[in-house]
Amino acid sequence: MAFARSSLAFALFVGALTACSTETQLTMDTSGQNAEGETVALSNVSLDILPYDIDELYAELQSQSQPGEPPSADAIRRLSQQYQDECSAYRATSDSIEAVQARASSISDRTSDEYRQAFEAYQALVAREKQRFQSCQDITDGYTGVREEYREKRRAWEERAWPEDAFAAAESERVGEMPLQSVETNPDGRATVTVPNGAWWILGDAPVPGSISQRYRWNVRVEASGGEQAVGLTGENASLEPVY
Repeated sequence: MAFARSSLAFALFVGALTACSTETQLTMDTSGQNAEGETVALSNVSLDILPYDIDELYAELQSQSQPGEPPSADAIRRLSQQYQDECSAYRATSDSIEAVQARASSISDRTSDEYRQAFEAYQALVAREKQRFQSCQDITDGYTGVREEYREKRRAWEERAWPEDAFAAAESERVGEMPLQSVETNPDGRATVTVPNGAWWILGDAPVPGSISQRYRWNVRVEASGGEQAVGLTGENASLEPVY
């Protein structure tokens, strides 16, 4: 009975410590889905842990500055899709060439119909690869110029919409004495940070695995309530954004 009472007392003591904890250890597990639908860890993702909602701050500043409509992204969006299609087709052909080469290398009789067919398939793929490479190169050149023009216009709009001094003042008011922290995910897609209890927003973005034109963006609210807390950052709680 003495042992049981001691165990109970220890459990109550640990529980009391947990209940009285003023800090929370947040562990973020960051993952996405690749083109095959497989879940993969996202490493080297920079995450900001903020005591305020940055999107709310942006909206407030924009309502005050009245910068007008942001630059249209229609043209860059169309080119981005063409870039994705053309260059993905080029890479697919390169992969096919490797497969045909491997098949041909496994054929010992170089005079056989099987080897001849493999060699003809290889020649056809090489010609297709050359054509698709040129298409990818042409769209890349055009896309790069339009993208830089869009980025310059976007930067100018953001400077009007969210003036640096106004942003700093609004952020300082929201932050007060709370810490601003940044962490980076490890090879397993994991990052850990300790924060005071309360509401926090985890902000970050990462390329969608296998995509050259899309990214995940997270601005996830977390209510830290003490002890250890796991937070999943996935495609399901991210917004999907184009990459310009």
